[in-house]
Amino acid sequence: MKVELELGIRYIGFGLSCYSCGKVRETTRYVLRDAQSGFILQDSRLCDQCQDKGHVIKFSVDSNDGQAAKRSARRVKLSRAMERGLAYDVGGVVQPGSGNQDDKDDVRVYKDWRFEHKYTDSNKNFRLEAADLAAVARHAKMVGEKPALVLNFRKLGKRFVTLPYDLFLEIMEKIKTNRR
Repeated sequence: MKVELELGIRYIGFGLSCYSCGKVRETTRYVLRDAQSGFILQDSRLCDQCQDKGHVIKFSVDSNDGQAAKRSARRVKLSRAMERGLAYDVGGVVQPGSGNQDDKDDVRVYKDWRFEHKYTDSNKNFRLEAADLAAVARHAKMVGEKPALVLNFRKLGKRFVTLPYDLFLEIMEKIKTNRR
């Protein structure tokens, strides 16, 4: 079984302790993720001094773990089902191969809207990256469609839509005009 992993490296700065020496210094964070599911497999922080000494971070990943593959497949299946539900709700179509093809984003109402769908099973929060918002806006702009990011808090049964502010104002103006 082929497992694709991502190593994220991010300079944190001063204030957090090093996982190697335990001292609070300037640190860099190293995160190993499953590329398909985004699950964090291992997380480590090293201070500059430990890095300069050539400290080696040992990552241990069991690639024969059938459970991880099953969890990943289950998440993909669940995500696709939610995308189909979104497409039904907005009268659009699911974008085939949205993550690996030229046509990006998950659902489209051709010549009108382009949706990226994100979900979480958390009851408390969702980490939203500016890059996710910028990507859907950029892809929509290239084809003259309006961008939206749908956030689905699955266990809470709540969904929210994030729009660029200028588009929100445009929609509000149309609502005002229709009331008159």
